[in-house]
Amino acid sequence: KYTLTLVADDKTIEKKDKTADEPVQFYIHGVPKPYEIVVFDVTKDKINGYLSTPKATGGTAKAQ
Repeated sequence: KYTLTLVADDKTIEKKDKTADEPVQFYIHGVPKPYEIVVFDVTKDKINGYLSTPKATGGTAKAQ
């Protein structure tokens, strides 16, 4: 288990007693879908995982 202190949009949120492979979701001002952190390895001084960001919607980007 681990405890994560998350700072986003000048706000601090503490996520307590999370386990490996448990998604932690949080919202950023102006983004309708949540960001997600997934931790897959917990050691004494470090966690390893990834941050998943929402995909852009609305069709404003064009491929050329």
